[in-house]
This record gives sequence, structure tokens and C-alpha cells, in this order.
Amino acid sequence: ARGVDMMDCVMPSRNARNGCLFTSTGRVIIKNARYRADAGPLDAECGCYTCQNFTRAYLRHLFVSQEILFSTLATIHNLRFYLDTMRAMRRSILD
Repeated sequence: ARGVDMMDCVMPSRNARNGCLFTSTGRVIIKNARYRADAGPLDAECGCYTCQNFTRAYLRHLFVSQEILFSTLATIHNLRFYLDTMRAMRRSILD
């Protein structure tokens, strides 16, 4: 009942704005050139709006072009990742 719900309240959005996205396989630094033609989702394990509708290549394009849409989509993803992680931790504690 008095456990932690979020380790750092600004980390998901701050990292998102700066192009750092958290995934089930580790961090993705979206500005890296290797994502230029990557047609896959940001995180195949994630069910968020961003992962279900946009490719890594498109997210990289938005970031490099400094489109504000990138910050919104990246924040949606990072928040979902954190919420899913916290949900799993709470479930594990109860189990």
C-alpha cells in the first residue's frame, strides 16, 4: 500500500523529448541512422498507440525534423512502458 508507483515522475517525458525511448529490449536512441529505414514498430511487445500505429523510421523522421508530434508520440510510449513496468512489479510483489 505504501510502495513506489513511479521512480522518477519526469523521466519518461524528458527522455522522450530527447529521443530516448524505453523498450522491452532496452533503450532506443531514435536519432541513430540505423532506424532511418526501420519499418518495424518501436517495441513489438508494447500495445501503446505509438507502437501500434507508427514505425521506427517514421518516429526518427519526426525527431530529426523536430516535429512536435514526435514528443507526443514518444511520451505516450514511454509513459505506457513505465506504467506496464510498475504494474508488473506490483503483481510480482503480490505473488
